[in-house]
Amino acid sequence: MKNLLLISIIITFLSSCGDSRTRGCTDPYAINYNAFADYDNGNCVYSADAVFFYDNIAADELNNYEDLLWGPIDRLDYYIEESPGTFIFVGSEYPNPLFISAGIPNCFQPTYVTTPIEWSGTNNTTINFMVYGVHEALLGNLETLVDEYSFNLYSNECAAVEIRFLSKRKTE
Repeated sequence: MKNLLLISIIITFLSSCGDSRTRGCTDPYAINYNAFADYDNGNCVYSADAVFFYDNIAADELNNYEDLLWGPIDRLDYYIEESPGTFIFVGSEYPNPLFISAGIPNCFQPTYVTTPIEWSGTNNTTINFMVYGVHEALLGNLETLVDEYSFNLYSNECAAVEIRFLSKRKTE
C-alpha cells in the first residue's frame, strides 16, 4: 500500500512538472498575435502596405524620356523582392495622358500602385524594389530600368515610397 501511495505521488509530481506554457506570437503588432500566449514561439507574422509615387521632377523626366527606337514610356511596372533574387510583380501605372505628381499619396488611393506586404521575424524589414518603364511596341516590349532601391517597412504602416528617375537615381 505504501508503494502504491509513493508511486501515485511520484506520478502526480512528474505530471505537474510538464511545460504548461501557451506558445504563440506575443508581439501585439503581429497579425497572428495571441493574447493568451506566455511564451513566444518565434512565428510572428507582420504586415504593412507600400504605395509608390514620384515628384514633379521625376514625372517630367518620365514624360520626356524617349528611346530612339522604341519611343516614350507607355507604363510603369512595379516589382518587390519576395525572396533573395526573386521579384514579384505588384502593379502597373499608366500615364493618363501624362505621368503626373500629386504629392505624397495615401495607401490604396486611386491611380497609385499600392501593395500589401507580409513578412516574419521582427516587426520591421527592408524591402527591395524595381520599377521598369515599359515601351509597348508591335513586336514586343522594351523595359527601361526607372528605379532600383530599398526602403525600411514597419508593421501596420502605410509607407510612401518615392520613385526616382534619372536625375535623382543613386549612381553606384
